[in-house]
Amino acid sequence: MRSDDSTRLKSQIGHYAAPLPAKEPLSPPVNNGTSSRSHLGVNHPVLASFLCPIMAIKDYHQDPAETRKKLANGQILMSAADFPAYLWEGTPPGESYDDNSMTDGLFKGYFLVCVSFQLFT
Repeated sequence: MRSDDSTRLKSQIGHYAAPLPAKEPLSPPVNNGTSSRSHLGVNHPVLASFLCPIMAIKDYHQDPAETRKKLANGQILMSAADFPAYLWEGTPPGESYDDNSMTDGLFKGYFLVCVSFQLFT
């Protein structure tokens, strides 16, 4: 991967996070016109659902605000061993996750596919 590939990705990432960007753009937007990043990650309602560990995604879908708080304060841990929801297919990410068949839909998340196309084509 070349650095210009990742530079182009930065300007497109907000479009990729929205499943249907032409129909419904990401709200609130990723780029808010400032250099601050305090509104990103678990502080952003859509991005938090992408980063949420798959084992907590059902909680996120039931109560996003409460789950975001738990992610932010460490009550729900996010470690390298916890796969984030964006790796699974579904809109929102991880929607089709099944505890009994964990690998179904794995690495088919639309965000992962869009970013891969950006970097490798």
